[in-house]
Amino acid sequence: MTPINGISDIVRLPRLGKIHLGVKEVSPKTHNPYPRAVDYLVCPEEVQKVFGEEPHELRIMFPVENEEDFAPQWYRCYSGARGLICKGDGIMADRCFDKATGALATGRSQETVRREVGCPGPKCPEIQKKQCRPVMNLMFLLPEVPGLGIWQLNTSSFYSIRNINSAVEMLKGLLGRIAGVPLALSVAPQEVTPEGLKKTVYTLRLNTPLTLAEIQ
Repeated sequence: MTPINGISDIVRLPRLGKIHLGVKEVSPKTHNPYPRAVDYLVCPEEVQKVFGEEPHELRIMFPVENEEDFAPQWYRCYSGARGLICKGDGIMADRCFDKATGALATGRSQETVRREVGCPGPKCPEIQKKQCRPVMNLMFLLPEVPGLGIWQLNTSSFYSIRNINSAVEMLKGLLGRIAGVPLALSVAPQEVTPEGLKKTVYTLRLNTPLTLAEIQ
């Protein structure tokens, strides 16, 4: 039996659910929902049965070696009516335009067209308007939770993205691989100084329960 070109070579990791870094609350003034950060990982019931109702740490594994598969990172711009309308890497972006006006597509756009354009990264006007932001989609296995598939956690925190990327690079350097390695994903306080102002925020950390001696 031979594979079907364009079908058999497309493999996606089945997603069992999502884990969040905050909870949704409703504003008493506007009655609109908004996210509120918390100091624990917000998990579905099946995950809570293993790690507790408000866990600060999860025992995870990555399913594959390629970071682009288990931790893709892009600038993402969303529209409430259309979903993702622009995705870029700071150099180039795939953007959805209003065919009539040539502007960024909105819910009122009748016809749209997608084009590859330059991505200005942090200087993008949509970032200034908080419509676009850098996002890491972290995907991992929870070996102690029933089910065959991955769990996803999204973060737009610069510090969390940097922490995860740095840990993955160090672990790969020490172990020579990352897939199937027992790891601990946690949320913990971190002192940061954005714009020169010191404050404490909760960020993601990645570590391993193995000692350096065990790794060697």
